[in-house]
Amino acid sequence: MRSGVRLYAVYLRQDNPKYNTVAKLVRHGVVSEVRAPPRGVVVLDPFSPTPISVSDRGLIEKSGLCVIDGSWRRVSSYLRRLRRVVGRRLPLLLAANPVNYGRPFLLSSAEALAAALYIAGFRSIAEQLLSFFKWGPEFLRLNKQLLERYEGKTSTEIVGEECRLISSMTGLEIGDCDAARLVEIYGRIVEDYIGER
Repeated sequence: MRSGVRLYAVYLRQDNPKYNTVAKLVRHGVVSEVRAPPRGVVVLDPFSPTPISVSDRGLIEKSGLCVIDGSWRRVSSYLRRLRRVVGRRLPLLLAANPVNYGRPFLLSSAEALAAALYIAGFRSIAEQLLSFFKWGPEFLRLNKQLLERYEGKTSTEIVGEECRLISSMTGLEIGDCDAARLVEIYGRIVEDYIGER
């Protein structure tokens, strides 16, 4: 797959590489494994208040996109130490991978990279990346409406879309919703799912 966009992964090796999506993408030469994200790269950070958006397209073209592959807790401590990178989170999306199917936010690293690429305006690269997995097309089908809501929008517009979604799902007043509140809500959702295991 030749995309022109540099994709990176910091693989913390907390699972079986045989089943890890990043390991598979590295084996196929789609993603470069690195010990630390290169300077200026956009790093997927689930704790960032700023969602990935079309506004990040130029930066991704210039410096690339990086995912940190590991458990949520380990990723959190790793991200706190990073400097000179641009952290961006993904907006509300559902996992299609077999381990977490249908659960919000518990995306595999491949799903996370593909979602970020799609939202930032690299739809064909996202589709190519997902084609390495049997369940890849299902991710796009499952999230079709959400991805269409986010595609081509700025981070501020995406936060507005997320607030409307959360309001319709939870009854939260839109006036009480902002980027920081979304990160807090999403963190609680993930903690609930992690606690079930």
